[in-house]
Order: sequence, then structure tokens, then C-alpha cells
Amino acid sequence: MQLAYRVSATMGADGIVLLLVFFLGVVASWWALGALRWDKFTHQPFAGQAQLLRFFLALAGGVLSVIVGLILLGAMQLLNGAL
Repeated sequence: MQLAYRVSATMGADGIVLLLVFFLGVVASWWALGALRWDKFTHQPFAGQAQLLRFFLALAGGVLSVIVGLILLGAMQLLNGAL
């Protein structure tokens, strides 16, 4: 029974780490996308549609950071012999 609690706690901790990685990835992507010259892509760079495009690209950056985080967490668990 203790093994089930340990696995559940490990999965919960991994979930919290991945949520933090996703949030930080979205924030970092939003910040990095702010450096782009949006007037080259859109006629109105501060319009709602351009901001929504920037938000969706930031979400994609967050998802990409979670994928990298999953790979790193899996590699760490393999190194610890947990899998």
C-alpha cells in the first residue's frame, strides 16, 4: 500500500512541475514574441486578432516546453531506475 502512495505522490509532484513548466513556457514565449516586429506580419500590430495570434503562439511555446520537460523527467526517472 505504501508503494501506491509513493507512486501517487511522485505523479502529483511531476504534474505540479509540468504545470509550472507550462506556465513559465507561456510567459517566456509571450515575452520573446514581444520582440517581433508585428507590423511586418499584420497591418494593425496591436489589434485583437494580432494579440490572439501572439497568445496562441505563446501557448504553442508552453506546450513545447512541457514536451521538453516530459523528456527530462522521463530521463531522470530512468536514471533513478524508477521505470
